[in-house]
Amino acid sequence: MKYGGFVFPSMNYEKMRKYALKVEELGFDSLHSPDHLIGMNMPPRLRPEDPFFESWTLMTALAVETQKIKIGHVVLCNGFRNPALLAKMISTLDHISNGRVLTWLGAGWYKKEFNQYSFPFPKAGVRVSQLEEAITIYKKMFTEDKVNFEGRFYTLKRTLNNPKSIQKPYPQLVVGTMSGTRVVDIACREADGINIPFMFDIAKLPERLSLIKENLKKYNRDPSEFEISILYPVLLVNSQEAMEKIPKGTNVFFGFPEDIKEKFAELEDLDVKKIIAMRVTSPDFDDPLKVFAEKVM
Repeated sequence: MKYGGFVFPSMNYEKMRKYALKVEELGFDSLHSPDHLIGMNMPPRLRPEDPFFESWTLMTALAVETQKIKIGHVVLCNGFRNPALLAKMISTLDHISNGRVLTWLGAGWYKKEFNQYSFPFPKAGVRVSQLEEAITIYKKMFTEDKVNFEGRFYTLKRTLNNPKSIQKPYPQLVVGTMSGTRVVDIACREADGINIPFMFDIAKLPERLSLIKENLKKYNRDPSEFEISILYPVLLVNSQEAMEKIPKGTNVFFGFPEDIKEKFAELEDLDVKKIIAMRVTSPDFDDPLKVFAEKVM
């Protein structure tokens, strides 16, 4: 199992810089940030007016601050950036980071931020179709000398992307989705992996994993080369008293470190290959992130 850290763009930059260096030092495989423009009413319960940094700029800065940890997002919103331009940005950051950038993409879902920043917000099916075209463009931009593309949403004519990314044929391409079966199909056909976010009901995970495996089989994909990852908060406890205070139905991995380690081993047996620890908190441990690294990872 591989593990990723998660930096909230709502902290001040110095705190985010120190967090990035810490997760790298603790041996995490990757560092991720959410690609949103305003806060959302979900953990950690940010209001739209609360401070919230732009994640591409943030992660570019953290790529310079770090040395070896992979740099990515959960996930980049396709509706915010022209895919040809984003491919150019990805190639640039791959050189800045010496081959550490990840390309994790999604169709976008938070209507309020689209409206505030004057981005079109079409129906879900259209956004998914735009994402599907964008994935085709990304691949072409990383592998072809001059890109020609005529789609429903995007048109490219002899478009250049030089230099290409350091990683060949392109940085890892992962698609994020909560519940859409069509996005799962696209990911299994075109991407290197799929990310399941914390809003997804963890009790339904076996059913979701079964659907992913069916689609991989349909497209003759090798499951060992396809990375399934989960983004979820982690709550560590060190006493039965603390355990009993956790509200029932909490949408988080919680328990004693050894229990969480066992749970992750069970997920690995189900072919989950990576856990993005959205937050690691504890009512008992002074440094829960360090405890997570030492006793769970």
